[in-house]
Amino acid sequence: MADAKKETLKKSTDNGKIDEPIDEVPLYSKKRVMIPLIISAAVVMIAIVCWYLSIAGTIYTDDAYVDGNRVIVSSKYTGRISELKAEEGDNVKTGQVLVKLDDSDLSAQEKQSKSALEYARQNLELATVNSSKNEEDYARAENQFTNNVITKEQFDHAKKSLEAAKAQDAIAQAQIDSASAQLGVIRAQLKNIVIESPMNGIVAKKWAMPGDVVQVAQPILTVYDISNLWITANLEETKFGRIHLNQTVYVYIDAYKKHKFTGKVIQLGANTASQFSLIPPNNASGNFTKVTQRIPVKISIDLNQDSNKIESVRILPGMSAEVRLNTK
Repeated sequence: MADAKKETLKKSTDNGKIDEPIDEVPLYSKKRVMIPLIISAAVVMIAIVCWYLSIAGTIYTDDAYVDGNRVIVSSKYTGRISELKAEEGDNVKTGQVLVKLDDSDLSAQEKQSKSALEYARQNLELATVNSSKNEEDYARAENQFTNNVITKEQFDHAKKSLEAAKAQDAIAQAQIDSASAQLGVIRAQLKNIVIESPMNGIVAKKWAMPGDVVQVAQPILTVYDISNLWITANLEETKFGRIHLNQTVYVYIDAYKKHKFTGKVIQLGANTASQFSLIPPNNASGNFTKVTQRIPVKISIDLNQDSNKIESVRILPGMSAEVRLNTK
């Protein structure tokens, strides 16, 4: 029954021999099976060779991101924010007023300092008059003492009075200097309550609101210079010896995955990234775990370059990226 179900294919050959049943033919002898298998294997091998040639002589990492210069706008004076003239996303220019603090206390102190300065000036005038009078009295006393008109005691009194007047004159001048300095400090603080943008850029983050009382060095706004961006790539120390300045780099930004940007290595890190961690590693002990360190490398990305121009591109600090350095 099994022989009845089994189909055999009989074919005549040139020498009159009959082929074996198809089920008994070895697999490697079946052309319709082996030809596609050989073609598939060849395609796989070619793909592997092409992939190897594409990565040979390159260094790759996805530990990279877009970076740029940033400034944290803060106050040099403790005060309440009266005006906040910029919002997140606003473009700002150097010297543009961003924040104004309440100046009521400083204005009152300025008036007080002006009054103290005027008082010191009046004291100086009075001291100058007294000094001039005592100089004249001393000149007369000296002449009279020479001619034995007055006693030695009277002459000494005139001399001491002149010295006291000169001392009062010096004290009045010192009071003027002190009042002027104090007024200068107040006026400098009045300038500090008007905070300007230190560079051209975009407001990335607003940390305070109008009405908030800010302390010295407390962040108010964060401004990024988006006209000068670069890629910071943290590369393994085992590959650092193959990296040099002006090396060609291909950058793939996650936001524009299909576009390959071209850049160059412009700066090599001077230390590993772990040195600036919250708790730097301490390997001075006898037992430690060796971990491959990463060194930051700065890569330029010129959007004005023809190969980097794409429509509606907007690269922002913090975007994730992948880089491939050509070490050939």
